[in-house]
Amino acid sequence: MRSVERSAFWTGVVDVLPFIVMVVPFATLFEVVAIEAGLSLAQNLSFSVLVIAGASQFAALQLMLDNTAIGFILAAALAVNLRMAMYSAALAPHLGRASLLQRAVIGYLNFDQSYVLAVVKYEDQPDMPLPSRVAYFLGVSLTIAPL
Repeated sequence: MRSVERSAFWTGVVDVLPFIVMVVPFATLFEVVAIEAGLSLAQNLSFSVLVIAGASQFAALQLMLDNTAIGFILAAALAVNLRMAMYSAALAPHLGRASLLQRAVIGYLNFDQSYVLAVVKYEDQPDMPLPSRVAYFLGVSLTIAPL
């Protein structure tokens, strides 16, 4: 990674730090609720890694507890996070020329905080080169996603 991209990455890390104040309690709450609902630690962590969307996780978990059919659970989770499609469409002009692998990673790590910070940065710095845009997005996302 070149120094310009490294700088953009670390700027993303710093920019997302205030969001940790809200993300950690929300994530902790889901983990507690899921364990209370009977999910093992492995199931709980797998659920968080696969779904990576808090509102969908809560909706899906409640429907699972109600013994709802899997099709309805998936439909509800998708409906709750339909905004991610709009986020992706809004990011396409800024990141659409990234490689397929980069776009796949960005799509997976596209959530409220990464979207908001990225769009603000890209609109504030329209001449930011594509590698720096990708690096910034990853700096934001890779900092907050594990939490």
